[in-house]
Amino acid sequence: MKKIISMIVTLMLLCACVQKPLVAHQELKLVIASDIHYFLKDYYQECEWFEESMMYSDGKMVTYADKILDAFVAEMKIQKPDLIILTGDLSFNGEKGSHQGLAEHLMKLKDEGIHVAVLPGNHDVDNINAKGYGKDDYMEVAKTDAKDFENIYQDLGYDIAVNKHENSLSYRIDLNDDYSLVMLDTTSHEQTTQTALDIGGLLSEKTYSWLQTELGQIEKENRRPLIAMHHNLVDHNELLNRGYTIRDNQKIIELFEQYHVPFVFSGHIHCQNIKKANTIYDIASSSLLDAPLQYGIVELNATAMNYQTHSLKISKDANQYFDEVSRNRFMESFETVKDQKRRDAMLDVLVKANRYFFAGEMNEHIDEIKNMAGYSYFYDKQMGLDSFYRQYLESMLNEKESSQNLTLKFS
Repeated sequence: MKKIISMIVTLMLLCACVQKPLVAHQELKLVIASDIHYFLKDYYQECEWFEESMMYSDGKMVTYADKILDAFVAEMKIQKPDLIILTGDLSFNGEKGSHQGLAEHLMKLKDEGIHVAVLPGNHDVDNINAKGYGKDDYMEVAKTDAKDFENIYQDLGYDIAVNKHENSLSYRIDLNDDYSLVMLDTTSHEQTTQTALDIGGLLSEKTYSWLQTELGQIEKENRRPLIAMHHNLVDHNELLNRGYTIRDNQKIIELFEQYHVPFVFSGHIHCQNIKKANTIYDIASSSLLDAPLQYGIVELNATAMNYQTHSLKISKDANQYFDEVSRNRFMESFETVKDQKRRDAMLDVLVKANRYFFAGEMNEHIDEIKNMAGYSYFYDKQMGLDSFYRQYLESMLNEKESSQNLTLKFS
């Protein structure tokens, strides 16, 4: 009798551990955002030059992150998605306090019954560059390892996982009866590669094997697999791809095709861009802190998917901020153009094109760019400008399709 009771209790416990699909309904609403790079104010607020340094960085509105997150949380309370997916680079450089601060913001959504699922990016775990900025010098701050990451975000994705990978921060969520989502850790850290150095996006042998198993199980359960990852599955720009596209991407693409993955959510490159690899779309989200402060909404059912970007608004003009940072970054390289009027005209072209490209809307502005006064100067060799900038401009103008929306039909 004791053995029978013991078996019954064991079976009850096992049944209790089986994670049901996230929702029972067929129509899914997902929100995708990426590269928040949240930096706790305590780590820079006494540094007089930190904010100015961001004006010569890559356009992220780091010092406005709390305002942007407040706007995002308010927007999500209105949108009420089934799941918000954040595809990595959650922190500035892996500071534990930054992760904890972001988790506090996100838990406001969890408290409203909105699920959130996070992934690490290359900035988030075992980052040797984690530090604070004091009044006179850098200051030491606590770093985040893989165990810390999972603990901090234990209620933000890992709590709704049906399976977790013990050798990475990957996990799987069954969204409903039709779809499963694999949250794939593609980053280099001690748990995945036994090194704290960022050696680029990759899948370790153990993670690849786990992924194969999960895709096989999803197929057996007659669900369609979706993938979220930080690094890009394919090149999103012919010049800017080194370090952004995951290693051995062709091997991974073949695996995804084998199991009929229709699309992938990625980030990392900070550029809103959609590219197709054979039958698979890679939807790369721009940074939530970059103009135009956008995220994506996916409406999904068994036969169709619709993706559309939406933008947030805060008191600071994000477009103006991004343009000013771009001009600062390009300015030094354009000093070889001696005619100031022509130099300014060329900078106007590149700054505007850069914003359109990163926002995923270049296709709407190609004629506008080509008709600007400074455009023809990029083809005048007497300007003395490094040819890289002409090539970069051309690569952006090659974007003939919108990257702000996508509609797919499934057979």
